[in-house]
Amino acid sequence: MGSATSRSNTHIANATGRRVHIFYNTDKMVLQEMQVDISSEAEISKALQGAAGSVKLASNTKLVYYRDDRIRSFYIPAHDYNKVAAEGTIYMSAYYEDTGENICQNYHIPSDRSVIVTKDGNVKFQKYGASIWEDEDGNIYS
Repeated sequence: MGSATSRSNTHIANATGRRVHIFYNTDKMVLQEMQVDISSEAEISKALQGAAGSVKLASNTKLVYYRDDRIRSFYIPAHDYNKVAAEGTIYMSAYYEDTGENICQNYHIPSDRSVIVTKDGNVKFQKYGASIWEDEDGNIYS
């Protein structure tokens, strides 16, 4: 994946198990608006001895950035990666596509460094010169 025309060596790997939406820019991004729609669904089920109840809460989040042609974005499927089409230091914001849940906002990535978004929602620097799935501590996320 990624752009063959970019001279950047920065990649973002998605080890979350879910599709993520990445926004990036060479300057910090300003979130203009966050719209959250929370709905609830009551679910009651009877067990053999007594009753059990549970409530499900779901939210849909829409994130709106100030219009800026320099902000780029792409989706990364689960267990895949993409090359960043920008040179120098970048700031990355990442969200789960299915829920809009924030993973990170304006995460600073120095020039020619790559990162891994882990299953627990952390961002780890990739070990320089190693597999895209290996972090600086030697952990492998594939």
